[in-house]
Amino acid sequence: MRPFSVVIALAAALAVSACIRTYKLDIQQGNVVTQEQLDQITPGMTKREVRYVLGTPLIVDPFRDDRWDYYYSLKAGPARQVNHRRVIIVFDGDTLVNIQGDVVPGQSDTESTEDDKAGGTKVTERQPDERGFFRRSWDKIFKD
Repeated sequence: MRPFSVVIALAAALAVSACIRTYKLDIQQGNVVTQEQLDQITPGMTKREVRYVLGTPLIVDPFRDDRWDYYYSLKAGPARQVNHRRVIIVFDGDTLVNIQGDVVPGQSDTESTEDDKAGGTKVTERQPDERGFFRRSWDKIFKD
């Protein structure tokens, strides 16, 4: 009789643990570069001034010291979205000459251009998880 009760207890524990959903955290990686920060950047600025406004770049190529890459990724757990933003700062010596990437300086967040539609901030929707067996059963029993 004792082994049967152990098997029943383990089966009940397994069934209950299958119903538990895990909490998904927001995962941020890289540098947050806002439109207000990019509006402060102008050609002719020095590397020190750009670093003061935007912060330390995420990637500095050791073979090409004239390019800084700022990358930001946010994977929102509950909202199931993935946001990507990339900004490339190009220097000539110690002077800023070009800004490339997904965000263009001098443009407000509400304006939209063809460049933004083609390669702007990318938002990827993840499909919601399908309800499991126990959740469907629970809904049938208690909600119908």
